[in-house]
Amino acid sequence: MRCPKCQFDHELQTTECLKCGIVFARYQAALDGAALAGLSVPVAPPPPASVAVRDDARRELKYRILALPLALLVARLVAGTGFRIAAGMLAMVLHESGHAITAWLTGRWAVPLLWVTPHGQERSWYIVLALAAAIIFGGFKAWKAQRWRWVVAAGAVLTLQLIALCLPAGALIVFFGDGGAMVLATILMATFYAPRESALYKNWGLRWGLLAIGALSFMHVFLLWSGPYEDLPFGEIEGVNLSDPSLLTEMYGWSVIQMVDRYVHLGELCLVALSGLYLWGLVSAYLEIVPSSEKQRILANR
Repeated sequence: MRCPKCQFDHELQTTECLKCGIVFARYQAALDGAALAGLSVPVAPPPPASVAVRDDARRELKYRILALPLALLVARLVAGTGFRIAAGMLAMVLHESGHAITAWLTGRWAVPLLWVTPHGQERSWYIVLALAAAIIFGGFKAWKAQRWRWVVAAGAVLTLQLIALCLPAGALIVFFGDGGAMVLATILMATFYAPRESALYKNWGLRWGLLAIGALSFMHVFLLWSGPYEDLPFGEIEGVNLSDPSLLTEMYGWSVIQMVDRYVHLGELCLVALSGLYLWGLVSAYLEIVPSSEKQRILANR
């Protein structure tokens, strides 16, 4: 055999080297120990995918328990501080967007700006047909892609357009300044419950940002109309026109009580819709946590 240290070739099978004197068994044990000492500590394998998914589901359940109530509570507190001016600016963007969207649905052109939304006085059937075609095309594309939520949304918007075409456009456009702001703010808050595979869910900043903007804007407008009458913005906006409350009462003949009740009822309807979405979000997040057997039992008892 050949000595592992000095490479001297032994003709006889000996237990030690006849040249350098090492004991073969001890020398090999020392080599094995040095090799083991040089190995890195084995890394624990990652947890199974099912465990990671369940942990994510538990975290999402906590978010859904706290996010919407806390957003509305903080927005209510902000409404009583100097930061309400910032909330008012956010609400103004949704306010003018509400005017514009309502005008489009009634077949009128509109350009939303910061403090005013110029719009046409006469209905244009070109606008009506163009908007209807865009909605139908969007619904068709969603149907082909089997995105059923967007198919339902397209159907809802088309139905809304048909209803808007049957109502008095002038008062409707004015009312859905603040009314549209509350509806759009509700939609922004509802995006918090977007599906997991959507870009809204995956983008943390966008998801929570839209929730905050929606809550601040909604609370700013809702508190205005559920508060004292003397806080309502009657009068004329310099360089623009009469304010929305003055237009509704002086031009369209609404009483103050009638106008306030309609705004408050619309806000309450938005809160009811958010409450239903909140409960659905809790149930759906909880069902992602429970085992499959337990989930089947729960669904069977419904």
